[in-house]
Amino acid sequence: MRILTSVQTVVIGEHAGQRLDNFLLGQLRGVPRSRVYRMIRSGEVRINGSRCKPNTRLQVDDRVRIPPAYVTQRSAVPDATPAFVELIQRSVIYENDDLIVINKPAGVLVHGGIDAEFGLAEQLNHIFDLEGLQLAHRLDKATSGCLVVTKTRESMLKHQKLFRDGAIGKTYVAIVANAWGDAEICVDARLERFHMPNGERRVRVSHTGQPSRTLFKIDQRCAHASWVSAKPLTGRTHQIRVHAQHAGHPILGDRKYGSRTFRPQPSRLMLHANSLRIPDVGDLQAPMPLDFSRYWALLAEAD
Repeated sequence: MRILTSVQTVVIGEHAGQRLDNFLLGQLRGVPRSRVYRMIRSGEVRINGSRCKPNTRLQVDDRVRIPPAYVTQRSAVPDATPAFVELIQRSVIYENDDLIVINKPAGVLVHGGIDAEFGLAEQLNHIFDLEGLQLAHRLDKATSGCLVVTKTRESMLKHQKLFRDGAIGKTYVAIVANAWGDAEICVDARLERFHMPNGERRVRVSHTGQPSRTLFKIDQRCAHASWVSAKPLTGRTHQIRVHAQHAGHPILGDRKYGSRTFRPQPSRLMLHANSLRIPDVGDLQAPMPLDFSRYWALLAEAD
């Protein structure tokens, strides 16, 4: 059943510091994500009477106009299966009073959306038997590795700012196409988001995009592939994936930006969020998935 909401004007208080798109997705549960972003782009959503962007940060006393929208009543979030609860609980690599860091398995959706109504974010409180758990950042569904879950709103805002300011160091591991000749290279290429004709959102290199830099270090090579470490020096969507493609070494298993002709194709995206360096916590590392080492061995044997 669909219900048409009325126009709302929300005065920002506790949501100060949150991105506009995330705030609206929380306020308009049951409205498709695509509709929420259209509302922002078309100017239907206003902050203090002015047009705004999805990544606009809300300030105390901002007045946000939320237009009418059809809301599909959603069913209650179902309990995670016992097997999934055990999988995520066994994936914890660090916990303190403020946060939990898990080694997210590849294929686990972080947020509900087009692919599924519910994701890991909606299941966290049930999995850990706690209230108020929220994610401090995101990982693509196909990417495995370190994911920070915060226990309070204050912790979420603190760690979101640390990620935004680059104060949390991130290192990824990837297996990419072709033997990369350089020992180390910094890809400095501006990135912008765009929409495919079918409405799918992607990212590409563009001189009009946002400044973006990724440091790649080549750890191992074989005839047709390389095992690399990647440090994103900025935090753009799909940054490592697009920069690897731009450098001529797309990440293997990447259905958006990779090579469809490479053989053998892996069963997943070969990208793993390997480690985080968090202030007042230290260095944390997510164990390497077995499928990474097995796939690399397969490639090396084929030389």
